[in-house]
Amino acid sequence: MKNSILILIIGFLIASCTSSNNDSSDSISNNLDRFNLLIDGVNLGLPTTQDGNYIITVSKKADIIHLGIYNGDFNNTDSALSLSLNFSKNGKFLFGTLFFNSNNFFNPRYNNFIDFPSNFFNCTLLELDEVNNRIKLNFDGKLYENKNSITSDSRQISGQLNLPYTDNGTQSDPLVVNGIEQYCKANINSVSWFARFENSYSAFTDEGAYKIETHFVNSPTPGNYNFNSSSADNYVKFSKYNPITMTYDYYTISGQVGYTYREYHGYTFYSFIGTFSFTATNPNNPADIIQVTNGVFRSYQQF
Repeated sequence: MKNSILILIIGFLIASCTSSNNDSSDSISNNLDRFNLLIDGVNLGLPTTQDGNYIITVSKKADIIHLGIYNGDFNNTDSALSLSLNFSKNGKFLFGTLFFNSNNFFNPRYNNFIDFPSNFFNCTLLELDEVNNRIKLNFDGKLYENKNSITSDSRQISGQLNLPYTDNGTQSDPLVVNGIEQYCKANINSVSWFARFENSYSAFTDEGAYKIETHFVNSPTPGNYNFNSSSADNYVKFSKYNPITMTYDYYTISGQVGYTYREYHGYTFYSFIGTFSFTATNPNNPADIIQVTNGVFRSYQQF
């Protein structure tokens, strides 16, 4: 029943704009513009100026491309949806959310799978024209009712677009946890890496497979600490997501972590600010050695 009502919502939306979509003389933009979106096989197409309740926005801020879609009337409790998809300018999926305005079915919301998101939602960046502010890409993947489980109820999303975008500047939004800015940056095998997510305290990931975790004991003395895989006080962990086992594989690790300052946020919450470098070896493949250098972090921790 739940699936049926959501398909009916999409069907209502597409039926409401079919007549205007067939009028090519009323297109909202020039004849280069192309947009195609399917949700569970239902095609929403490209809106026209008559479609006041169907809005598509495309924007770029720093290295993130955002696609936002609103379709329907939120005054009607069972006839609206909102979709947000975000991609890197390198053509990697970052994160997305699909929301159905359906009070009778508890306003279901779907999100991307939380681990290694670029592996579970495909994106092909065909062209990014930063002079004329246009983007051309294809995308295909699922959003899940439970972001921690790919076996939960899901929605199949696919589409293609060739549209202009709004340039919102080069300053990226900070990574924020409980209102506090956080960061984790390093060179992994001499390639620049930075965290986009801190889905649990002090555990940093981006759209890829790697995860870096920091840990400190309560009230440590500022300074540098040598650590390895057996360390139980001040240390860093490194792992890589395995899509076959659906778990993180932890590497054998040795290196140095240091912190210069601990910022108090009230109750038992702190941010640790410091540096790290280490060598990580895959225990199942000794030839898989990863050098991590020039690491800096501001990580959230509770005691």
